[in-house]
Amino acid sequence: MAAALKDCYSPSFVQQLGLLCQHQDPAFQLSAFHAYVLTDDWPELELKQRMRRISTGLGLHLTQPYAAALAVVLQVARQFSGLPGLVFPDFVEVYGLEQPTLSIPALGELTRYSSSEFAIRPYLLRYPELVLPQLLLWAQSPDLHQRRLASEGARPRLPWGLALKNYQQDPSALLPLLEQLKADPEPYVQRSVANHLNDISKDHPQLVLDLAARWLNHSAVTNWILRHALRGLLKQANPQALLLFGITPVALTAKLSLSSPSASASQPLHFQISLAGSAPPCQLRLEYRIGYLKKNGKLSFKVFQWAKPKWQGQPLQLARQQAFVDLTTRKHYPGQHQLEIWLNGHCVAQQSFELR
Repeated sequence: MAAALKDCYSPSFVQQLGLLCQHQDPAFQLSAFHAYVLTDDWPELELKQRMRRISTGLGLHLTQPYAAALAVVLQVARQFSGLPGLVFPDFVEVYGLEQPTLSIPALGELTRYSSSEFAIRPYLLRYPELVLPQLLLWAQSPDLHQRRLASEGARPRLPWGLALKNYQQDPSALLPLLEQLKADPEPYVQRSVANHLNDISKDHPQLVLDLAARWLNHSAVTNWILRHALRGLLKQANPQALLLFGITPVALTAKLSLSSPSASASQPLHFQISLAGSAPPCQLRLEYRIGYLKKNGKLSFKVFQWAKPKWQGQPLQLARQQAFVDLTTRKHYPGQHQLEIWLNGHCVAQQSFELR
């Protein structure tokens, strides 16, 4: 069985962290730190609860004033990376909010080893006049992690992060950051910019569509960012989003066939679509939507990407299968479900099937 993410914060991690802190600050209360963090409820704590327990413990047992304690944290953080390293920006979030001129640059340094995307958000809400200019500077940094922080830390709807509701209502102050990063050479940054725009599109779709029209064909990188950023609108078959990528309605006949009228957890649904017609050569975007029967008896549709073939005037046949094994994010209920085939933003075929 794969290890749980929370196990990156293990008792051995806590011990190593304490020893490193004591090395930097001999007055660090090592035994008290261990006792504070590793209480009887430790095994039940989830990832963010463990992280907050450790960062709070650091602040309680680094007994120096915040500036000196932060200097210790900055030294120790260099020994860690990735998910475990999130504990150090969390320390700055918990203890440094009253001293932004120390804390904001520290978050820029700590993000180089892990990520300060969560910790910067309270500062952005409280001190926008300090953080927004700093984000613009980070967007021009030679360090890719700082450039990513400029985008990721300001995402209005960052998963597991503090919601930036004021920027959900008006994201205009964030657009100069994205403008700076729209052709960044690093995929790590590109994905963040695309996800940031996707966040904005959920509240302001027309703003993102207008921006995409200006950015389109600036570079191959920018085009990739836009395609990923508009994925939500493309799945919604937004005509303007489709048109940006050359996807227009196409007059083809579609015939849908199912290998069986039913499916189950052990028997996927196998289906095939046949396309024919006299339309001129064009780009096709083929998707399918499953209408899942919910506990309340209603259907909830999920969109799945299928294929993006070129139509060359010759009949096309494409086959697919869909599994119905329960997931942590989706429970299946027996009964009648719906399969829809969408071609270039339009439903061209549909059929019901029974999930056993």
